[in-house]
Amino acid sequence: MKKEEFKFNNKSILIEEKSELSSSFRIKSFKKKLDFMEKSKIPQKEINEVLDHLFNKNTSLSNKTKNSVSKILYSPKDRIIIVITKHGKQFIWNRDKFIRLYGWFFFVSETEDMSKAKRTKKKIKKEEITVKTEEYEFKEHKIKIKQKEKMRGLYKTKEYFKYFKLINSKKIPQKPFNELLNHFFLHNKQIPEKEKFAIKTINYYFNEKVIVIKSLIGDKMYENLDELVKHYGWYFYITGVPVGDSDVSIAVDKIERRYTSDYFKDINLSENDSDKIRITLYPLVLKPNHNCIILGLGKFNILLDCGITEHYYRFIEDYLENLPQYILEAEEDQIISNNEENEKELDNISFRPKLDAIFISHSHFDHISGLKELIKLYPDVPILSSRITLDLYLLRDSEFLKQENHDVIEDESYINVIKNVIYVENGEKIEFKNKNCYLSFFHAGHMPGALMLLAKIKNYRFLYTGDYTYWDITPFAGTRSFLKQISRPIDFLLIDAVCANEDLGDQSQQFHSLILFMEQKAEYGDSSLIGADPSSLAISFLLTFWRYFRKLQLKKGYQKRPNIYVDQMVRKNIQVINHRYEYIYGPISRLIRDKANPFNSIKMRWFDLKDLDFLRKKNNIIISHPPDLSYGIIRNIINIIGRNPHNLVFLSGAIHEQPGLDLIEGAEEIEFSETWKMPFRALLLNNFAPQLKIKLHGDKLQLTEMIKNLEPKEVCFFHQSSKKLVDVADYVKELGVEKVSVPQKRKLLILN
Repeated sequence: MKKEEFKFNNKSILIEEKSELSSSFRIKSFKKKLDFMEKSKIPQKEINEVLDHLFNKNTSLSNKTKNSVSKILYSPKDRIIIVITKHGKQFIWNRDKFIRLYGWFFFVSETEDMSKAKRTKKKIKKEEITVKTEEYEFKEHKIKIKQKEKMRGLYKTKEYFKYFKLINSKKIPQKPFNELLNHFFLHNKQIPEKEKFAIKTINYYFNEKVIVIKSLIGDKMYENLDELVKHYGWYFYITGVPVGDSDVSIAVDKIERRYTSDYFKDINLSENDSDKIRITLYPLVLKPNHNCIILGLGKFNILLDCGITEHYYRFIEDYLENLPQYILEAEEDQIISNNEENEKELDNISFRPKLDAIFISHSHFDHISGLKELIKLYPDVPILSSRITLDLYLLRDSEFLKQENHDVIEDESYINVIKNVIYVENGEKIEFKNKNCYLSFFHAGHMPGALMLLAKIKNYRFLYTGDYTYWDITPFAGTRSFLKQISRPIDFLLIDAVCANEDLGDQSQQFHSLILFMEQKAEYGDSSLIGADPSSLAISFLLTFWRYFRKLQLKKGYQKRPNIYVDQMVRKNIQVINHRYEYIYGPISRLIRDKANPFNSIKMRWFDLKDLDFLRKKNNIIISHPPDLSYGIIRNIINIIGRNPHNLVFLSGAIHEQPGLDLIEGAEEIEFSETWKMPFRALLLNNFAPQLKIKLHGDKLQLTEMIKNLEPKEVCFFHQSSKKLVDVADYVKELGVEKVSVPQKRKLLILN
């Protein structure tokens, strides 16, 4: 046993090593995480190194949480750190992150007598247990059957109590379970064979009289729930099949990385070890569908996004070859613009500039399109990206889905990209050799995995937002919850301006307005078709609609809850989120963690070209990609949905292709080919309610909130033309910003 003290904020925290720990700490999650650390070969850092980083450098914990720690116990053999605190939620929320970062499992206890450990142990005893496992075979279709006890509270819905009361008040006899199974599968004519074959697992709880059926479809079971309860004396809780882990995430995790997060610690940003570190900005391209800017931090050059085509690669080489001259010209421009009388002594660069890193803010095509080919030219450059961004990039841009074997990444070009990635997540930091110089990353809203980049160089703060949303957009958090982690004022704010000159209104109200249209269609049994980006708005729509109609069903007995169908690409994106849920910020992460995963709902289904039978039925919400509905399978869907004047179509994003362009322009006919044309009679919501705008970019109001929170001295826009930003620039100056600008294409700007 060893005791020592750790100093933090003039406070002494007692640190005590334990050779043996009580079995109370070996909770279920610890055993899983221990296996994970061993399989992933995560190194176990020294306790002193862990504590120093945790308290002095880790921004995932607030100072309030750090100050609340009264004592720390640890066992190197068990890889457990026990934090004694009454404010330990942030330790639990960041447990997975700390495991990867430090190689230790963090256990939180309120007092040294381990009262929390005892309560946790008691809580585990209350969890449901499996009494018996068997298989039931129905015409060669095998179904897993589990008898369980101590049923989860999740199944005790308002509907459950209604039927439980009915069973008891009417004294409906509870049929023996095996007898029920045989009758249900072999003799019940109300439930079609297709639904019986769709059942994957059945769990049953004898005392609670509940049968949980996990199935791909359950429409007739829902319709005949009253009859099932009255006939068998059991309540049927009908739920979906788990959406499952992501093939692409699993394949990515198998590839060994070339660099670690410590890679930059020995890099000196200074020229000739001088104190001055010049900060520059060089936009390679400024088109709406291209985003790529070089940020110079002394002699360190980082590419902010890589939304370019091969045509622009030569401009990177040109920048690296002529950087000294560009700096001279920029400094001369500064002298002239400042009307300085004395000629300024111009700096010379003695080192050979190179591309040192690439930062990918998120996985949309206009920010990542050139990455694979660029890595062929610069095979050793590290890539800073979140885990979800990398996964979604591979789904969006690769041939991965066409592989027969999804266990591995086969394309060598993508393997090279993955090898070079250094994962960064919200609140994490990349430090340089220079004191008080680092890059840190913050959640950007917009879509899963999106990050902002803060470069702090001495006392200068530069923030690149990438594409952002300030407000929370179901189920993902916006930037407002994370801006308090960023020290201010910001010296230079480079901010997304796609919608800076628009007023999109309250996005939650826009979602609500859309839902009212959906509810109206459901009320009359009509169908709705939504075109959306598969990795962002499609998932927001899915979860928003699911939550709204589920509440109606559970609280008000709503009988017309629609089924929500998504295409296979949306499903693949959902699987990434399901797999990487701990890196999602917002309520969806907690729901998945707490095993109340809405993606597993039986009301959420996926389709492909082989399975379009649902189009013959009414009351569906169909979400497909892309926003302009130009994807191949969509022709089969819109051919049916679009012909009915009672159905609804909504295109939720930027429209670049057919048939979206024709529909927006009021076309009454869609032409798929010379021989295939169809009349379009459905209600196009874009034209019927043009005020309904749902976009995942910050508008004028969100820009205002960002500026109020960050207090920038200078604001510079990207992602929009200067002509469209004249009024916005004047407005931002009214907010008190000293300088507002738009970068010029391939014109070096010296920031400090």
